[in-house]
Amino acid sequence: MSKMEENNAGGADLTRELFERAVQEHSRRLLAIARAIVGYRASPEDVVQQAVLNLYQHRNRYDWKEPGALLRRTVRNEALRILRQPKMTMVDDDHPSREDQTPVGGMIENETVQQVRRAIEKLPEHFRSALVLCEYENMSYLEIAQTLGATVTQVKTWIFRGRRQLEQMLRDFVEGNNRSAAR
Repeated sequence: MSKMEENNAGGADLTRELFERAVQEHSRRLLAIARAIVGYRASPEDVVQQAVLNLYQHRNRYDWKEPGALLRRTVRNEALRILRQPKMTMVDDDHPSREDQTPVGGMIENETVQQVRRAIEKLPEHFRSALVLCEYENMSYLEIAQTLGATVTQVKTWIFRGRRQLEQMLRDFVEGNNRSAAR
């Protein structure tokens, strides 16, 4: 083996080692991002697995010394790709109800959750992604900006507008429930 081949082999081993370490260190955050974006419409584990597989196939193209933003961006892109595919309907058996609720309380909670999910699904992708990462993942504006490949100002605007649109979409539902409760 020539000196050049030895250096290339050593570099490939180092790249693979850095890649594996990066995936291991960031896997929980990547799963949380995928879950925040795809929710119950797809398996977050599958999203992360596909994103990591795509990166692994092209791992030699990237610098793995600071991989956080690259990993988050790749998972975000894969999750958004999944969301663009035709939606499948949810089977009730996949989401069992909790045993400690009354039937009426459970129905009201399930209806509320379904209304909020439907409203979130109607948001534009960038509003939905920013809002979910902020509200459900408790990410800072800077982290969201890095994950979505946007500026902090854009992220703030998207979250503000997303909240306003959700408020408008859910207003009739909330007012209807308030009238029903007053009776």
